[in-house]
Amino acid sequence: MRDVPVLLAAHSAVDVTALTLCWLVTRKDGVLIVGTEEARDVLIETGPLAGRYLAGAGITGSSIRSSSDLAVDNLEVTGALPEPGDLMLVDLRGRDIEAGLLDDAEVVLFLVNHDSPSDGQLIIRFGNLGDISRTTDGNYKAELRGLSQRLRQTIIRTYGVTCDAELGDARCTFDLASVTANGIVTAVVDRSFFESGLTGISSTTDVFVGGLVTWLTGDNVGLQMEVKQDRWDAVLGNIQVYEPMPYDIQVGDTFTLSPGCDKLLATCRDTFDNLLNFRGHGVLVPGRNKVALFGEV
Repeated sequence: MRDVPVLLAAHSAVDVTALTLCWLVTRKDGVLIVGTEEARDVLIETGPLAGRYLAGAGITGSSIRSSSDLAVDNLEVTGALPEPGDLMLVDLRGRDIEAGLLDDAEVVLFLVNHDSPSDGQLIIRFGNLGDISRTTDGNYKAELRGLSQRLRQTIIRTYGVTCDAELGDARCTFDLASVTANGIVTAVVDRSFFESGLTGISSTTDVFVGGLVTWLTGDNVGLQMEVKQDRWDAVLGNIQVYEPMPYDIQVGDTFTLSPGCDKLLATCRDTFDNLLNFRGHGVLVPGRNKVALFGEV
């Protein structure tokens, strides 16, 4: 049973209602994104969901699928992305999607009386955004997954041949700053190929395949992309990334380039001299055969 606000319950009992769908999304960086499928903005003046919910490009929610067997609940929400330079605040932007700010973002979906939004709100779903896709005509489609999705995820560590830490994180402890290069674009082939000059490279390593380009200036500022290739014809600094950047790369754009790691023991030992923090089995964690042998002793 849901607790329905008294005034909203009374309105729901009339023959013709003015109920409308609103949503509140909390991005990874803490920014709140609000929207409504109503043709005009919805202003809620009081309560924990207070705020102006923007019609903007609008959203349309599909039928909610829910079950009692812990299967994942889904609600598909569709809408349109703004044109570049559009000054209207909208619920989702292409740049935010490409930057990963909407990945697994927390969502609250609720109903209000659009003629009197402060009469109360009926929350119909908590969840997180799942897959987000875009069509060629500028629309987006975001899957809202219910709370039971968490029960289907692996939340424990598993050991394998390769290391499960990320290069430079708290478990790896390697100092990425010592091998991170600074670059400036000197020529552009397309959104995934560019030439550059690099500075600040450590003499001990110049391997950036699998690393990250992080843009400091230009239209892609703040975005990252994994490096596919870091040299052509033995010239370091000619960069190819796995996926095209969402916006054009321009001569003069600046970036940082951090190295990648294939998570193999030899790389950890020979390239980064960090064997003590290697997280794969067979070195600091005994393998299955050795555990079985200990059991016999």
